Amino acid sequence: MGTGNPKDIVRRGYDAVAARYDEAYGSGTKYGPWLDDLRRRLPAGGPVLDLGCGGGVPVARTLTDAGHPVTGVDISEVQIRRARERVPGAVFHRADLSDVGFEPGSFDAVVCFTPSSTSR
Repeated sequence: MGTGNPKDIVRRGYDAVAARYDEAYGSGTKYGPWLDDLRRRLPAGGPVLDLGCGGGVPVARTLTDAGHPVTGVDISEVQIRRARERVPGAVFHRADLSDVGFEPGSFDAVVCFTPSSTSR
């Protein structure tokens, strides 16, 4: 018995839990030390690619507020819609991160944070 396309299952799962995901993982405070370290290393105005950007908070918001152009990619349409509402200064694409392509040298940093990233 098949369960469907695994990527569709992931997409539907994140679509379904988008708002609760932020609550469960402390969207406003997670990744603080990692983002502080990244901001110190980035050149002024250095563009960043955020793979699996979710709802845009805190990564895209923090980096955009610090003057970095951010491009976010996420498989969930609901998460992308939330990210666009919450971080209007960034650019977001609904796509499978394994299928996107950008010109070499387009970004000064590429990030892909997960809830387990908080345990340094």
